[in-house]
Amino acid sequence: MSGPLSGLRVVDLAGPSAAYATKLLADLGAEVIMVEQPGGSFLRRLPPFEGDVSLWFAYFGGGKRSVVLDLAEIAGVASLQGLIATADVVVDTNAPGNLERLGISADASLQDNPKLIWVSVTPFGRTGPRRDWLGSDLVAWAMSGCLHTTGFPESPPVIPGGPALLACHLASLNAAAGTLLALRSRRRSGRGQLVEISIQEACLAVSPETGAVVFLDDLRPRARAGNRRTGIRPWGLYPARDGWVGLVGLQPGHWSALAKWIVEVTGNEAAADPAFNDVITRIGAAEAVDLWTEDLTRRLDKADLFVEGQRRGIPITPVNTAADLSADPHLEAVGYWETVDDPSLGKLRVAGAPYRFSRMGWSTGPAPALGADTSTVLSALP
Repeated sequence: MSGPLSGLRVVDLAGPSAAYATKLLADLGAEVIMVEQPGGSFLRRLPPFEGDVSLWFAYFGGGKRSVVLDLAEIAGVASLQGLIATADVVVDTNAPGNLERLGISADASLQDNPKLIWVSVTPFGRTGPRRDWLGSDLVAWAMSGCLHTTGFPESPPVIPGGPALLACHLASLNAAAGTLLALRSRRRSGRGQLVEISIQEACLAVSPETGAVVFLDDLRPRARAGNRRTGIRPWGLYPARDGWVGLVGLQPGHWSALAKWIVEVTGNEAAADPAFNDVITRIGAAEAVDLWTEDLTRRLDKADLFVEGQRRGIPITPVNTAADLSADPHLEAVGYWETVDDPSLGKLRVAGAPYRFSRMGWSTGPAPALGADTSTVLSALP
């Protein structure tokens, strides 16, 4: 595959917390070799399934190669060492110590191959008192403090993104960015390095209400606010006739336009009272403002709310479902969706690039069958 990373070899020892990172590298042209144990990677067993094929793997395994090595056998370990010796980048989500028990380590590999870039993604990093702790997407959100801020005040916290594994994909983005920065450094210095990603810290960095507490609220935890933000009204999620919309009334013009719309549709003249042009008044009457806003939004479909809100200069956005996104005319018009000819699933429609280049190549491919590249890759090792 051609692309800006063409000619780069990546040895993929990644689980869910870095699978997207290695997919991004593969889509940019790198040769990404997934090392799988006999029976296949855990990624192949993540639901949902189409028949016996994981749709999760069909996407996140796209464009990669599969090599099966039995790391319980001396020959398998020797083959992995040989692969690492030929690599430009290793992306590794093993817990600290796991590979060391096989006689493989980042430090030793960097000594043997000074140009190697070893990217380590773990729940809490490779050092510190929690280095050996196990983790998950939920653990990362909880330990970052972000979980404390999501959900309703009277209910338990709610996982950001639910089953979407957003913490893992956030760590993946950091891992991909760290890889590219290390490659740039290598071009200048001729030396590789260890890139360390903590999933907890990745979540912490994008959770300002917990990540910068000293600056924001003097260490006092913020109460969960549910679907609405306490500092302004209207602000949050409001029910539409066919789902939900996000609506923000931040600027004075937002409220005046929304109030006029509420009066036109519902006949509620109270919303037009000039006193409510003051955000402090609206915050004090938050329950009434929410009821007036909901009386409008419940009468219309979310697509109509979006279009008319845009026309009136009000920030309203639909809360899209998968079906909404698949039929989205904007995504279709800009060519966001890609079609992959998957040998097991046939024509598969998948998400496209998270960026667009005017002069660089990007393309994705199908996920590999288990062990499809074992003999080809191993026979070419020195």
